[in-house]
Amino acid sequence: MAVQCPRIDPTAVFPEERLAAYATIVGEREMEDLYRLAEPLRGLEVQQINSARCGGGVAEMLQSLVPFERALGLDVRWDVIAGRPEFFVYTKTLHNFLQGKPRVPDLIGTKIYWDTNQANYKLVREDADVVLIHDPQPAGLIMFVPEEVRARQKWLWRCHIHLSHEYHFVLDFMRTLIEEYDLAIFSSGKFLPPWAVPPTVVLPYIDPLSDKNRDLPPEQVREICWEHGLERLEKKPLLLLVSRFDPFKGHAYAIEAFKQVRKEIPCQLLMVGGTASDDPENEAIFAQLQEQVENLPDVRLLNLPPDSHIEINAFQRAASVILQPSIKEGFGLTVSEGMWKEKPVIGGDVGGIPGQITDGYNGFLVSPSEKGVDEMAQRIKYLLLNPYFAREMGKRGKQAVKERFLITRGVKDELRLLRSLLGDEKKSS
Repeated sequence: MAVQCPRIDPTAVFPEERLAAYATIVGEREMEDLYRLAEPLRGLEVQQINSARCGGGVAEMLQSLVPFERALGLDVRWDVIAGRPEFFVYTKTLHNFLQGKPRVPDLIGTKIYWDTNQANYKLVREDADVVLIHDPQPAGLIMFVPEEVRARQKWLWRCHIHLSHEYHFVLDFMRTLIEEYDLAIFSSGKFLPPWAVPPTVVLPYIDPLSDKNRDLPPEQVREICWEHGLERLEKKPLLLLVSRFDPFKGHAYAIEAFKQVRKEIPCQLLMVGGTASDDPENEAIFAQLQEQVENLPDVRLLNLPPDSHIEINAFQRAASVILQPSIKEGFGLTVSEGMWKEKPVIGGDVGGIPGQITDGYNGFLVSPSEKGVDEMAQRIKYLLLNPYFAREMGKRGKQAVKERFLITRGVKDELRLLRSLLGDEKKSS
C-alpha cells in the first residue's frame, strides 16, 4: 500500500515562541546551554539523509530536530532517498538480518541496493560540512562520493536498530561499508560492534511539543476514544501497544498476556500502528494479527495513517497500562512517549528499553519472547489492582523522560558531537 505523507517542510525553522515553550519545560539554563553550544556552529552545513519522510521514529525525530537546529543557526537540510518496492523489501530483510533474524540477503537484492544508492547520490549535498546518514537503507551513498569531495566532508552513520551480536556474520555484513565513515552512532552501548570506525552513543528522544506528545484536553481524549470504539474505560481499563506491525514488536505476546489478565479482570486491548514507506512488512503482519484476534472480544487493531499523531497521543493518555514487549528494540520511542504521559510502561528487557525503564521504579521489564508472557500478565494485574502505585510509577517515569529523553538533550548531544568532530576547523573558519 502506498504511503501518503502529510506535507512536511524540510526547511522549516522553529519560531522563537517554540523555543521559549521548551524553556518552560526544561528550564532557561538548559536553553542557554544550547544557544552557547550552537554559537560556534552557526552556518555549519549539515545534511541529514534517511529513507522515509514520515512513519517510524527516525522520521519523527528529524521532523523536530531539523527545524530546532535551524533555529539555532545551523544550515541543516533533510533529504529522503527514493527506491522501488523491491529495494525496500531488500532493506527490510537486511534490517531484520542485522537484528539477528537468520536470513542472508540475496544477491539480486544486493545489486538493487547498490543501484538504488547510486541513483540517489544526486541528493548528496557536496558543499555540506557534515553528512549524517540514518540506518542501512542509504548507507551505501558514501561509496559514490568523489575523492576530492570526501576529503573535505565528515560522514556519520547513525544506527537506530538493535544491532545483533548473535552471529559473527551479521556483524561483519556491513562492516567494510560502515568503516568508510568518520563516526558511527548507536542508541545503546550494547550494540557497539568491533568495527574499525570510531563509535559513540546518542540516546534517542521525543519532542514534548509535537502533536504526539503535547497536552490534550480530557474531552478531546474521550472523543477520540469514542470515535474508535473505546468506551467504558472506567469499567474496562485500556491496555495499549503502539508500534509498527513488525516481527520484533511482540504483538503475539501482548495478546497472550491480555487473555490471561481478562480471565480475572475486565479490560480491553488496543494495538495501534501506522504505515511507513520503507517498511513493506506492515500490511502482512497486520493481516496475520487480524486473523489471530478475530474471535477475541475486547481486542482492537488499528492501522492508522502516518500523521495520526493526535489519535495516538489520545490513546496513550487514555490507557491504564502501556505495553512494549519487544524481542529486539533499538530504543523504543513509544516507551518514552508513554512515560511522558505518566503511564506505567511494561517493556521487554532488551535493546534500548532497559535504558529507559528502571524495573519496578518507573516501569516494569519482562523477559523478551514467550517466556515473558506470564510475567507481563502478572505485572498488568498488579498495576490494575493497585492504581495508586501505578500513578506513582507513572510520575517517576515522566521525570525520567524529562531528565534524559527530551529533544533538548538530543540536540545538545548532537551539537557536542559536531563540535568534537570538527575540532578547531570550525573555530578557525
